[in-house]
Amino acid sequence: MATYDRKDKFYLKAKREGYLSRAAYKLIEIENKYKLFRKNMTVLDCGAAPGGWSQVAIEKIGKSGKVVGIDLDEIKGIHSPNFIGVVGDIELDEVIENLLNITNRYDLVISDIAPNTIGVRDADHYNSYELVMKVLELVKRCLDNGGTFVFKLFEGELRSKLIKELKVLFKQVYTFKPDATRKGSMELYIVAKGFIKNNLIES
Repeated sequence: MATYDRKDKFYLKAKREGYLSRAAYKLIEIENKYKLFRKNMTVLDCGAAPGGWSQVAIEKIGKSGKVVGIDLDEIKGIHSPNFIGVVGDIELDEVIENLLNITNRYDLVISDIAPNTIGVRDADHYNSYELVMKVLELVKRCLDNGGTFVFKLFEGELRSKLIKELKVLFKQVYTFKPDATRKGSMELYIVAKGFIKNNLIES
């Protein structure tokens, strides 16, 4: 398994610029390329702790927008009035109902969720895929028609199957590897734009 410097330039930059994780720069790169955000939108951040992606989202949507961050761990360090932190498991119906009670439709769902890795590429890929599928089930329930879903996947053979499913549900699907991704990492990001809610029946 590749080794890396936990305190690399993006880690140090995050410390200087006040981001809660170096992952913030991955989302910034994705935004620069695919234009995910607009003012006043409502964003759901899945696996939000420690909060770097939520911070970026808050900056992009303006004071009238809303970011809801959900994680199994408490999201600390974000004190914006338009941020709501939720502790819970996205597989649980009561947690999903809570998210839908906050707002019944989200314009954008972002997810940097990753499994605990064991260093076996096939196993790590499969576990990542399983997590993504759980988030996708939530997306089907809460994403507004025309909305966007952005998520991390560990590279592997199930990627093509997943993209095939996404192309039924979204008008555009892209893959991207940000420069902020550590060298040797299995991570890639998938951007699915233009949710077609009517196609849920067919998928």
